[in-house]
Amino acid sequence: MSLRPQQLLADFLVYLGAELQVSPHTVEAYRRDVDRLLEGAQDLPIRQRIADHLRELAESAAPASVARAAAAIRGFYRFLHAEGLCDEDIATGLLGPRLEQKLPKALSKKNVEALLLAVEGDDPLAVRDRAILHVLYATGCRVSEACGLRATSILEDRRLLRAFGKGNKERLVPISDEALARIAAYRATARPLLRSRAAKDPGDVLFLSRTGRPLDRVRIWQVVRAACERAGIDAACSPHALRHSFATHLVSGGADLRSVQEMLGHASLATTQVYTHVDAERLRKTHARFHPRG
Repeated sequence: MSLRPQQLLADFLVYLGAELQVSPHTVEAYRRDVDRLLEGAQDLPIRQRIADHLRELAESAAPASVARAAAAIRGFYRFLHAEGLCDEDIATGLLGPRLEQKLPKALSKKNVEALLLAVEGDDPLAVRDRAILHVLYATGCRVSEACGLRATSILEDRRLLRAFGKGNKERLVPISDEALARIAAYRATARPLLRSRAAKDPGDVLFLSRTGRPLDRVRIWQVVRAACERAGIDAACSPHALRHSFATHLVSGGADLRSVQEMLGHASLATTQVYTHVDAERLRKTHARFHPRG
């Protein structure tokens, strides 16, 4: 294994991307994490090298970064063992730091309404930005999913949006009539104009940039942030915050967790259960405010 570590890493990355369909961002992060280990001292036993590497990383990096590095190294050696390239799963039992589970930072319904009304004007970018904001809150889709939307992703007659989530898994999410109206206005006027500016035909990608290229996640983040500033919202505001708000408002309104799980595209119900804690916090505050013994 020590004779060709970079080739082994390359094989691992292909496995992550092609077979597990891990996102390119995660593949690149895992590449950096494993590469740092492989570039370290080679004269120590591998388990000691791993332990020393994570210990040194913990002195300069955030707990989340250390936990991700541990996950990358664990996955790398599990892959080698499964492929018969390593006699044993060296990283079995390797744990990163225990991360505190942070509750989602959801916007209030009042702030969401202000955000959705923050973009004014009839120029193509304003029409596009209003459609983006409504889609993010109406469906709870991830920013990467919003980037990947196509014209065929909008099933108007069924009032559904087709999204492709992690692992390229398809799911259908209900979408509001207002969001559908914003998308229809964008497709009727703004999108054809933006598409006409493209040096290369963007195909049926739904959201386009000023120059007609497919919109990327950074630009969508900027759209949300700019709308947040115009609305005078002090709370942290991002596409992910709108996703959290979508789920939190559904649960607080009485939606069952299984339905919310399906709409969010969570593989496990345990991931969705964090929203019950958000709602419980609201109940505790209400009790403290209004109960005579609160």
